[in-house]
Amino acid sequence: MRILFINAINPFLEVQYRFPQLGLGYLAASLRRHFHNIQIRIVDRDVEKELDEYKPDIVGITAVSQNYGYAKQYAKLAKRRLVPVIMGGIHISALPQTMTEDMDYAVMGEGEETIVELVDALTTHRPLKHIKGVYRDGGGSLNLTQPREFIEPLDSIPFPARDLLKTGRFGNIFSSRGCPYTCAFCASTRYWNKLRFFSAEYVVAEIKEMVEKYGAKRISFYDDLMIADKKRLEKMVDLIQREPVLNKIKFGINARANLITDHTAQILKAMHVTSVGMGLESGNERTLRYLKGGSVSVDDNYNAVKTLHRYGIAANASFIIGNPDETREEILDTLKFIKTSGLNFVDTFFLTPLPGTPVWEEAKRRGLVSDDMDWNRLNIYHAKDPIIMSERIGRDELLKLHRRFETARLQIAARTAWTHPLFPAMVKAGMANVANAFRRATCSPQCQ
Repeated sequence: MRILFINAINPFLEVQYRFPQLGLGYLAASLRRHFHNIQIRIVDRDVEKELDEYKPDIVGITAVSQNYGYAKQYAKLAKRRLVPVIMGGIHISALPQTMTEDMDYAVMGEGEETIVELVDALTTHRPLKHIKGVYRDGGGSLNLTQPREFIEPLDSIPFPARDLLKTGRFGNIFSSRGCPYTCAFCASTRYWNKLRFFSAEYVVAEIKEMVEKYGAKRISFYDDLMIADKKRLEKMVDLIQREPVLNKIKFGINARANLITDHTAQILKAMHVTSVGMGLESGNERTLRYLKGGSVSVDDNYNAVKTLHRYGIAANASFIIGNPDETREEILDTLKFIKTSGLNFVDTFFLTPLPGTPVWEEAKRRGLVSDDMDWNRLNIYHAKDPIIMSERIGRDELLKLHRRFETARLQIAARTAWTHPLFPAMVKAGMANVANAFRRATCSPQCQ
């Protein structure tokens, strides 16, 4: 049995393939655990060639919403070759009704257990109605089965099959799933629904495998909020310090400004964390309340940057402009914050309505998005026709304002280029536009 997993990305955007798609790695590892006569390949380009040469028995496709157009193309290619197609990932979980006639089944939400049951049923020709998830029956109607319970404990999931992925000196890892906060724009919170952690022992064992087996030198945690459990974080640091092979490994993480304290920064410093990425979002209190529900303040944002710098840790941040009621003056408050806070690297995006979020529902109510749209318009980096949520500022003026943020980003990048932990790799790779290289290097899974 041959399975081809396709990570539907924009192959022309390096930011989307800098790090491997661990979600498919987890699925592959789970299938290997249950099936011994199975071959699996994971690709993100040259899909038609892979279909013809590999000749899979089953195709699985994952996609975020901005890349769903690519997923639809790949499903059509597979269906022309009479190969059953399984969809998965954050987009189809939020909008299962967008399945096309070329897609046979969809895995809703967490997929490690569902994919095993689905593949078993397909290969033994057993009925699918008892499998928890979503599938399309022979008549073309959408059938939703019972929702699947979350996997507990997460440690029961095998390490992702990194031998099938592009793994090297700069690796990525997940140590948790979910986030306790509910920011208005965040699709990840709605996808995972609850916060769960891999144990400290599991995480450090996975880190050790990455170092010993794949030669990792720097590892980025792609969790939404890996520092949420301080006791687990402290235990991870203790276990890492006990392993001589891990003593020289550098780490990068994502965090929230309101959780960055002196104590937390001390722990991160002891762990050899050299950079922290934060979604600071705004330098204006009213805008922050809209985006983050009052869970963080502008003072929290300033203090987080200062605290990280006191411990020699780079502070990277992303910002959002253009929410429906935001004024020009409030947007300029954010620009002032960027210029005065001392951040090492920054990115600023338009508020983008992602499926499953309150912002999506608002955009849908206003007729700005639909279940049948040009999904590339949700691409926060290179959308040719971005969706503008602002009701107070016109498109042309908002685009002009964004150019001022881009200028500030370039100025900061020019000052801090050499300090970036991945700078040597960027130079070696011949990336002429250093600012764009920073953007790619510090991008989180959500922005991909």
